[in-house]
Amino acid sequence: MKLYLVRHAEAVERSPAVAEEQRWLTTAGRRSFRANARLLARKKLRPDLILTSPLVRAIQTAEILAEALQYEGELAMAAEAAPGFDLRQLTMLLARYPAVRRLVVVGHEPDLGALAGVLLGREVAVPLKKGMIIALKLGAAAMGAASFRWLVHNGEKIDRLGE
Repeated sequence: MKLYLVRHAEAVERSPAVAEEQRWLTTAGRRSFRANARLLARKKLRPDLILTSPLVRAIQTAEILAEALQYEGELAMAAEAAPGFDLRQLTMLLARYPAVRRLVVVGHEPDLGALAGVLLGREVAVPLKKGMIIALKLGAAAMGAASFRWLVHNGEKIDRLGE
C-alpha cells in the first residue's frame, strides 16, 4: 500500500477572533500548495481515496489536491485525522477501507511527522512543513515497516530523507 501524508497548507494565524477548527488557508498557502499539487499531477498520482481532517484548513488543502489530480473519488472527512492522529487511528482507517491501495491523508503537525517517524522505524519524527507531502510504502506490519519513497515541498520532489 502507498500512503501519502499531507500537512495542510499555510493558514491564517491563531486568533481569539477565529476558532481553531475554522482557520482557513491564506492566499500564499493556497498558491504554494497548488505548486505541490501540480507536481503530483505531473507524477500521475491517482489515489483511491483522499481522507481529510474535518478542520477547515485541511479540507481546503484536500480540495486543492483533488482538483489538481482531477480526482473523481470520494473526498471524505475522517475525525481520526483531526489533531491527535496517530498509528492507532491510521490502523482504524485502513481497516475501514481495506480495498484502498493508494491513500492520501490530509492532516496536521506534529501528528503526521510523528506518524511518519513511527512508520519508518525512526526514533524521531519526520517534521512536515506546511503543505509538505511525504510518500511512504507500507509493508505488511504497520510500525517500522514503511519505506520512504519521496517528499514534495515548495513545488519540488525530494528523493532523499534528511537525517
